[in-house]
Amino acid sequence: MKRLPLILLVSAATSAALAAPVDDLRWGAIALGGDGFGATRGRVSEAAATAGALRQCEESGGAGECRIRLTYRNQCAAYAAGDDRQVGVAFADSIGKASRLAQRSCAKSARNCQVHYAACSLPSSFN
Repeated sequence: MKRLPLILLVSAATSAALAAPVDDLRWGAIALGGDGFGATRGRVSEAAATAGALRQCEESGGAGECRIRLTYRNQCAAYAAGDDRQVGVAFADSIGKASRLAQRSCAKSARNCQVHYAACSLPSSFN
């Protein structure tokens, strides 16, 4: 099975997200591997977010190769893929910015990159 290279762009968290009380933290995660993909959002802990993303990835064709590629809290994240299974993942303070960063990251090593997943994991006070 061909391994997917990981290209990760990281954005600084917004000051509001950094100042959020622990009770307001909302986690998300993205997992990739084999032919699988998994993602979670809105989880109350990093462990819950990663466990859910790994489970989804394995159930969708991960073949024991799923790995967490990104965790984030109180922000938005995106995953883009292009030719030859090259990928980009990113998080940022908005869904649009995360999508642009993931697509730009993917485009550094692949053609025809498209965003396949984008979501936000924000505390209820930000929704």
